[in-house]
Amino acid sequence: MKKWLIMALAAVMLLAMAVPAMAVSPSTYTFEMAARILTDIGWQNKSQELTKNQSEDVGSWFVNMPGHSYLRARFYSVDKNVGGRIELGLKSLQPEASVSLRYAYGYWRVGRCRILAGQTDNWFGSLAYHVRQYVGLNENAHLLMFGWGFLWPHRVPQVQFTYNTDKWGIQFAVEEPRSSSSTYYGAANTGTDYYYNVPRLSLTAMFKFGGFMTHPGISYVNHQYEAGNTGQPDHDWATWAIVLPIKFTTGPFTVKFQGHWGQNFGTEYPFYPSYTRATLNAAGTDVSDTDIYGGVIAGEYKIGKIMITAGFGYENFQNDQWSTGGGDDTIERWGAFIAVPYQFTKNFGIHPEFSYYDYDKDPDGDDGGNEWLLGVQFRFVF
Repeated sequence: MKKWLIMALAAVMLLAMAVPAMAVSPSTYTFEMAARILTDIGWQNKSQELTKNQSEDVGSWFVNMPGHSYLRARFYSVDKNVGGRIELGLKSLQPEASVSLRYAYGYWRVGRCRILAGQTDNWFGSLAYHVRQYVGLNENAHLLMFGWGFLWPHRVPQVQFTYNTDKWGIQFAVEEPRSSSSTYYGAANTGTDYYYNVPRLSLTAMFKFGGFMTHPGISYVNHQYEAGNTGQPDHDWATWAIVLPIKFTTGPFTVKFQGHWGQNFGTEYPFYPSYTRATLNAAGTDVSDTDIYGGVIAGEYKIGKIMITAGFGYENFQNDQWSTGGGDDTIERWGAFIAVPYQFTKNFGIHPEFSYYDYDKDPDGDDGGNEWLLGVQFRFVF
């Protein structure tokens, strides 16, 4: 069903380009197309702890198209007060190629206010602060240091209200949660109900002054589990996070930072290990929260068509239940990268990059291993 839905969306986009008069008179709207075509090539090395054989390190070449390649269409009313965006992600990782829905939303702007509804992300965890770690999305999901110091809540269906000026703004969003019952209790959910008494909510502010910008925000969702007469206890737990991103630019130099603090990220916020969710105790009678804090910092220096950038990210996960199983209460993992992007033309550039990731250990106390990637991303953007 999902495959047919994506194919139908692609057909609608092509139809809108070819015969716009069949949908709406061209005089009432305008549209523009864009595309990003990416290819990663490089070498990935994983220590034995991250391999299936668990006895020897494994290194391998990779050549693939990461899923943040896209085909995009934007639509605008003549007065630009109403608009929309549809964006399809393109991925090729043999033996399969796939299309996914990245964005699909519409908005209405009145003065300094905007109402938006559809699938998108928002100011909370804004990608305006993303670090330029690009190589490795199809290799252990490495992109922009997500889950390695950068918190991003992903694109989900939502309704937003935004008020902003050139210097400051505020945004409130009501969002669909990403967790589901199966991500917490699996087969034990038979005869039970998993629900939310409120949707996921986020509140984010924006401040700009000269080369300085920040979007501090908070995100919250409460999970409920009703066991009924199954003999299991009822549970509830919260996923929440506070983020403080900072970006400062002066001349050719830019520094980016994001710090975050919260609880139970796993399965609700992407790119975080599933063990960072709330954990049941051994008796299954109570929920233990996983406390999380971390951050990422990166610098960028641009000289003509070339840029030098490097960054470091850190995550700290803590849960008292882990030590009851022989593990440690605390897991600390970190990653770092260095890249030298070069822009040959406005539409074509390359992104050579080296990155390293240390997984510390798992909740059982076993060594988590490490990996590194050395590669180049070819970037065609139109």
